[in-house]
Amino acid sequence: MTVDLLDPDVPTATMLDFDYFQPLKITNVQPDGSTIVKTLQAQGFSWNITPNAMSVTVTTLEPIVEGFIIGSDVSGIIGTSIMAY
Repeated sequence: MTVDLLDPDVPTATMLDFDYFQPLKITNVQPDGSTIVKTLQAQGFSWNITPNAMSVTVTTLEPIVEGFIIGSDVSGIIGTSIMAY
């Protein structure tokens, strides 16, 4: 996905804080209005910074293991996630 960081609707501070393997909750709105919601991992970042533009393309992939991560509001849901180490 490519995000324009100069768009006022984009939480730029949140985007700049992303790191590799961070879980991302992605919502994709389909042409018929339905939505697909998935939790993916950030696997790569490609920055495009010029005097008039600032965007990032985030490469996402399925998590290698769906695990329970203590303190995570995405991967730490008892009864939904599995325990991993």
